[in-house]
Amino acid sequence: MLMKKISIVLLLLYLTVNTSYSEWRKNSSDDEVDVLIDLGSVRLVDDGIKSIWVLKNFKAKASTIGSRQLKLEMDCESEEIRIKRRFTYSGKYLSGLPIKDYYKTEEWRSIDTDLHLRGIFEKICKRVK
Repeated sequence: MLMKKISIVLLLLYLTVNTSYSEWRKNSSDDEVDVLIDLGSVRLVDDGIKSIWVLKNFKAKASTIGSRQLKLEMDCESEEIRIKRRFTYSGKYLSGLPIKDYYKTEEWRSIDTDLHLRGIFEKICKRVK
């Protein structure tokens, strides 16, 4: 009985610690979209290459797309980005129904092609030069 209680406490402690770093934080915004990032998801993929989860909440009420989650990879040395994965939902904050979305990994492109993603690049790669 005591072992069961200890196990439950340890499990709850583990979940609390891990979820405290999984928080969407607004990074940028314009008339069409709010862009949020999960700083707890930053990973070093390879030498100078980092990845992060990005959430785009679309503001247009007439659109069938409410939000989109992106796995963004950034080459901090070459100043390039690519979207590795993409998931689309009908509601905000990844809620509602998943929308079938055929997507294949992009080729690397300049950070200057998307102002929102450039802002994320600058925040995450600022220490690597």
